[in-house]
Amino acid sequence: MNKYLVTVIVPIIETEYEIYIPNNKKIGTIKTLLLESLNELVNHTFAKETKEVRMIDQDTGIELENNMYVKDSVLKNGSKIIIM
Repeated sequence: MNKYLVTVIVPIIETEYEIYIPNNKKIGTIKTLLLESLNELVNHTFAKETKEVRMIDQDTGIELENNMYVKDSVLKNGSKIIIM
């Protein structure tokens, strides 16, 4: 399977979403797509740029690097990502 089901937690707007992310994309690409989706879901009240936002794996506390592929990161099925 080339996708992981992860939970994205956004504390600033007190929401969380379960999404599938492809494991053959870079974290930076995923972050950009997540931010665009979040912005649309909350009626443009979460207008952050990619460089302003950090993605952190909740279990390990490791910040996910933009230039790393998802499959090479600590992410796996069931991971929880915090967007700060």
